[in-house]
Amino acid sequence: MWGNKDYGLEHILKRREDQAIGKGLNEAEAKERTDELLKEIPNILQKGFKEEDRPGYAAIILNNSKVILSKFRGDNELKNHYMIISFEVDDKILRELETIAPLSNDYRDGGSISNLNENILSQKDLTSQGDLLKNTENLNETTPEAKILSPLEQANAEKLAKIESERIASEQEFLKAKEQETKRKEALKRKLEHERGNAGNIESNTKIEVGSDIPTQIQEHLPKSRVRLNEREIYDLDYAIVNAKDLKPSFTTGGTQKRTDMNQEQIKSIAENFDPKKIFGSGGFEYLPIILHDGQVIAGNHRIQGMLNFTPKSRETYEKAIKEYYNIDLKPNELLVRVPHERLNNTEINNLAAGSNQGRFNSESDKAIAVLSHYEPKLKELDKKLDADSVYQLKSVVAKNLNFDKATHHNIGDSNLALLMFNMPRTKTQGIELLNRWQKEFFNDIKSYEKVKKMFVDNAGSFHNLIHDMNFPNVSLNAYLSDIMDRSFANLKNYPTTTDSLRDLSEKFYKTSSLDMFEKSDQITSDISEILGASVARFARFDDPSKALFEALKSDNIKKGLKEFKIADITKDMFDPKSKEFKDIDIYDFTRYLLMVDRVPSEHNPTLNRLIEAVKDMQKESEKGVKQKFDTPSEWGHNYSEFKGDGLGAINKLLETKKGFVEGAFYKEGLGDIDLVWGNKDYGLEHILKRREKQAKNQGLNEQQAKEYALNIAKTIPEAIEKGNAITDNYGRMAIEYKNIRVGLNDDWYSEKLPNKWVISSYEIYNSENEPPSLLMAQLQGVGLGTPKLTEPNSTTKK
Repeated sequence: MWGNKDYGLEHILKRREDQAIGKGLNEAEAKERTDELLKEIPNILQKGFKEEDRPGYAAIILNNSKVILSKFRGDNELKNHYMIISFEVDDKILRELETIAPLSNDYRDGGSISNLNENILSQKDLTSQGDLLKNTENLNETTPEAKILSPLEQANAEKLAKIESERIASEQEFLKAKEQETKRKEALKRKLEHERGNAGNIESNTKIEVGSDIPTQIQEHLPKSRVRLNEREIYDLDYAIVNAKDLKPSFTTGGTQKRTDMNQEQIKSIAENFDPKKIFGSGGFEYLPIILHDGQVIAGNHRIQGMLNFTPKSRETYEKAIKEYYNIDLKPNELLVRVPHERLNNTEINNLAAGSNQGRFNSESDKAIAVLSHYEPKLKELDKKLDADSVYQLKSVVAKNLNFDKATHHNIGDSNLALLMFNMPRTKTQGIELLNRWQKEFFNDIKSYEKVKKMFVDNAGSFHNLIHDMNFPNVSLNAYLSDIMDRSFANLKNYPTTTDSLRDLSEKFYKTSSLDMFEKSDQITSDISEILGASVARFARFDDPSKALFEALKSDNIKKGLKEFKIADITKDMFDPKSKEFKDIDIYDFTRYLLMVDRVPSEHNPTLNRLIEAVKDMQKESEKGVKQKFDTPSEWGHNYSEFKGDGLGAINKLLETKKGFVEGAFYKEGLGDIDLVWGNKDYGLEHILKRREKQAKNQGLNEQQAKEYALNIAKTIPEAIEKGNAITDNYGRMAIEYKNIRVGLNDDWYSEKLPNKWVISSYEIYNSENEPPSLLMAQLQGVGLGTPKLTEPNSTTKK
């Protein structure tokens, strides 16, 4: 109990401080010595011997120091419990005391002594106990006995103490809950950002890397050409003569036009039977090819490729036409092209390239890439929730939000196709490539192909809403979206009816959890994608596929179905520990919902039930696999999970324990969580430190200096990860680079994929092996990486 100047701990402190001042110490020194003295109490309670002073009181004595205990609180006897009421010491107050760590409750003779820990001087901690009992400091001293509270005063004091204690407890509980909720939201945000970073992250594919200018001869005497996309996007072009070998036509997704297909017949026709009338004088994009200043082709890839393959006859025809139209004599290795008069930014290049292809795409994929590139800036700004009462209204909402030029009518088809592609992951079966493939597969039944494609494009907004729906954060639909569309096309192609599809799938997957197919997570993903695709494909057989799928994907309808099919509810069932809330459902629960929603009762047959059981088996195997993954690698030791997301704290903790690891110690946009492991001399943080110590010793530092240098280097890891860029080297290895620093990453452990995907494997400073440590430290500080000493206490490190 804290008490006041007349009783309790405050009284003890006051008397001991007065005693110390009487021995010649100043006030600050007296407080310091008194604090040290009180820390001896746990040692006395642990090692001292007990004496009974009088009934209800006891003393624990050690080395002429005595702690007085009482079993009474006012007039009430404490059951099986003592309270400290006094602390007596001899005259050796100026001695240096050894601070003993606090002990848990020490049990003597069936009685319990309240623990007095190193935070004994915290008034908040003491008052929260509600102990306002008034007692004398020492029952045997001659000092006047403190006044005892009356029963009414005692009751009021205890009532106030209880109210205060409950207030503090309630406040702490609220703050703890608030902190947990904040952490949950932050973790969920990082998870979704990481998952969605692989979908919609088209920047690497739409960003144009412009190289050095190629030699050009601008034809100043010719009037400028011009192309127009709309009222606000009009580009002036210069005529230029270039060397043919410097031009760079492209027919891949990495070029300016991001093509996926090459029309060999068109190229051959230009090369062997060049017709000037098809190019010269036509104007717009159909005219002379347009290139960037580095030789990349913005418009006219097929024309350029055909010109590079000119036969002698076609080359002669071409040169005569140039002479006739422009009065220019070209050398045999030269071509006449157009280049933008002003330098273009990335968005302008993409828009110009997309505009050149409008209405004449060679394939479905070319159009998908073109619209994706065109709408990219707007897609990144699109609201996470698009409100609409029908699929038709939703399509218009998407188009309106993505429209660049408010003066022109928005393009519903192109904008929704762009949104669908934007939300698909960049995988082998991404929508851009699979559209081409399935269009060819359905060449004899183009109506079925268009039916599936239209259903998906019309519901681009539905998928977008569901991907960002925080009611179902664990569904992660975007990770499966391209596979779902792929399997939907396949399902419609391979099965004449939904019944045939269900029967085949149930026979394929029912009770197969013991087979090898479940040994790899990729296979489980493939299997659930196939069932998801089948569950979505059946909507394509409805009279209005787009409307049917829209209704199934509405958030409120999903909740209704989850509850109806007893998959999840708004709250858990208190009598069923396995029950789920809406926010807890995963892709397997969502698949079960899609299999069951919008069916007539007769469709709930044994075949469907077997398939649903197969999905449940997959879910169990997936959860088991996740648990097994998180249990390995076992040689890493204990996971100090409290330091997740705290890179600096993780480093300090591993330096302290010299064992274990921290799962998700770091987070990097586009990569996700990165683990930090202590390891040994051959890998992990210890390996990094040993290498740096060795380098420092080779440069003349002693052992202590070398250790300090290595610790300072380790200190820069969090900033390097935060400020650096993720790269893949020529050997396919992932790393984060910042200036001359490289943090190496691994995504496997002895050929086994890691659950968090990445672990720090190395830390390099380029060209550093022969540099003196002082210079390296200066270089690190020069690029903005601070290097405070890790050997100093870090108040932010968690215990």
